[in-house]
Amino acid sequence: MLFDRDAERGQIIPAVEPLPDEAIIEKPFPNSFAGTDLDERLSAIGRKSLILAGFATHMCISSTARAAVDHGYRATVVADACAARDLPDGRGGVVPASMIHHIALVELSDRFAAIARDHRQLVWALVKVPSKGEPSWRPWPMR
Repeated sequence: MLFDRDAERGQIIPAVEPLPDEAIIEKPFPNSFAGTDLDERLSAIGRKSLILAGFATHMCISSTARAAVDHGYRATVVADACAARDLPDGRGGVVPASMIHHIALVELSDRFAAIARDHRQLVWALVKVPSKGEPSWRPWPMR
């Protein structure tokens, strides 16, 4: 099973373990808002901007970013902090993970999320104050 919480691959990586006072929200669906109290927790602290990272770009990241918009949040996806896996193409072939990842980011950048290529671009976007008439975030450059 790919998402077996009890298996070693389903454990939280020690380098990113939550601090003792940080909440852990177990999610039963790809969309992190579905079946959880995430929206209530974020509302309680007044948070309206979210930074998304994880596995898989085309599944959990995409569905959470789309739901975030429905809930009134602004999502930013950190591209190099997400990943996808190879998927069958329905015709006996395989679509490579890199293409799945890229397409998912392109789709999200069209309406649902700002895309930061890496942590450096994320930090720049978070600290830059937009000029009058300039968008508050910059879309992912498609190069």
